[in-house]
Amino acid sequence: MRTTSFFFAALTAVALTPAVGGCSLVVDLERFHEKAPLVTQGANGEYQSLKLSLVAMKPHIGHMFEYRVVDANNMVQSRGVIKPLGPNDITVDVPLAVPKTNGPYRLDFYADVNNSGGYDGLGSVITNDHAWRIDPLADYPAGSVAPIDGVIQVTFTHNTSFTDIDQYPSGTPNKSKDTGLGAKVHVTGADTLHGKLLQIRVAETTTKHVVALYRINAMDAPAFDIAVPGCVDTGVDYNVDVYVDANGNGVYDDPSTGAGDLGWRIPVTSDAAGLAATIDATTTATANVDVGAP
Repeated sequence: MRTTSFFFAALTAVALTPAVGGCSLVVDLERFHEKAPLVTQGANGEYQSLKLSLVAMKPHIGHMFEYRVVDANNMVQSRGVIKPLGPNDITVDVPLAVPKTNGPYRLDFYADVNNSGGYDGLGSVITNDHAWRIDPLADYPAGSVAPIDGVIQVTFTHNTSFTDIDQYPSGTPNKSKDTGLGAKVHVTGADTLHGKLLQIRVAETTTKHVVALYRINAMDAPAFDIAVPGCVDTGVDYNVDVYVDANGNGVYDDPSTGAGDLGWRIPVTSDAAGLAATIDATTTATANVDVGAP
């Protein structure tokens, strides 16, 4: 179990693959969930997976979106960034994201309306960030879905009932804490991936607990950096799973079958500087790992 922060690292020359398309591509991400169901309770009884579905998010399709899984000690235990949020309706699978210790947990999330790169508090509905909270973190809305053992299913429909996530409980300034290290991924050679979806998950090697996720719905540059605050400890082994919808069909095609998509798993050990990685998108020889649907 960890109570800290994260950023990807030490990926040795990973590959992504050829693809075409514009950066304005709108992907129906719900289609990705036709395959590769989430890890359930039987796989690891110490954690629960999170399935987060966002509905009617049209006001934020061009904004950065971030979610945080926060424990009872106000520590971020798993964090995800989507940039930009993309289509109106989107689903994010986060295997084994929620530990069963240090609960109850809550889910804090926001859209970066003012494009500052982070959460800056509430204010004008037009010009300030929008933020929400689900507390406690459990199937939501309650009774709306059939329970799945080991999976917390959250379906959030956009609204303007905001919560200042820098307060906990509401009315008390109390930002959630990242006490660990950061991570970065530098992507190069992505010229032929223009318009393709890229997702990276970072998980503890032993427990499979996903501590971080980053998604780009449509890559639009040959080289760029990814950075996410939070969630890795020093001297811990992680798997960095990289997925690309290389054939651009909006469906998860298991890379291990050669069906058209790409997936890599890179073992990484964090150090005193955190995690740092470089992905070379010009090679595909090792992109045959079933990393699971995004």
